[in-house]
Amino acid sequence: MDWLMSIVRIAGASFPGASSLVQLQAEIDSKALLERISKLEDPISSLHELVPEVSRLIYDGIKSSNSKELKFDDSFYEKYSQPLAILESQGFIKGNHAAMSKSFAAGITVTDPSFIMYMCALAENKQKMESLIKIVDDCSKRNWLNGKQLQELLGLPLPVIQAVFEIYEAKGYGQCSKEIGSHKYMGKV
Repeated sequence: MDWLMSIVRIAGASFPGASSLVQLQAEIDSKALLERISKLEDPISSLHELVPEVSRLIYDGIKSSNSKELKFDDSFYEKYSQPLAILESQGFIKGNHAAMSKSFAAGITVTDPSFIMYMCALAENKQKMESLIKIVDDCSKRNWLNGKQLQELLGLPLPVIQAVFEIYEAKGYGQCSKEIGSHKYMGKV
């Protein structure tokens, strides 16, 4: 088929019937290019067609439980077994599996802060997220931000705030408190 379209493109200007085929090929090429760009811009959604849907449900679980450790009913794991397996293989979640029994027997844990940001892009209020990013971005040297206070101020789940802290720490902009149960971030730059 590629050889045919190559000939049509060459002959398109000379033969009136071929011009519509040239237009069709241009539209096909454009659609393919848009799909490729979309995969580059949103690599997580392109992992599986159900990833955005399951991600929204996982985020709803984070919001309602205020935790990265989640348990769903068996039907959830059955329906979303493929996208969950893909997300786990990519390191975005960790399944709490039981040997020789059902997958995700004891739930899942969201392990990657960038996946939490992906879920926020799908399901969280844009203004709340912009406010959080601005606050963390403006955190001056040696000043501490308290995640629980930010949670009350912005109405965002604590795992979201902690994920932003961890992303900023990974970039070298600050440091997360290592105290167990603490959700604090200190600016370094």
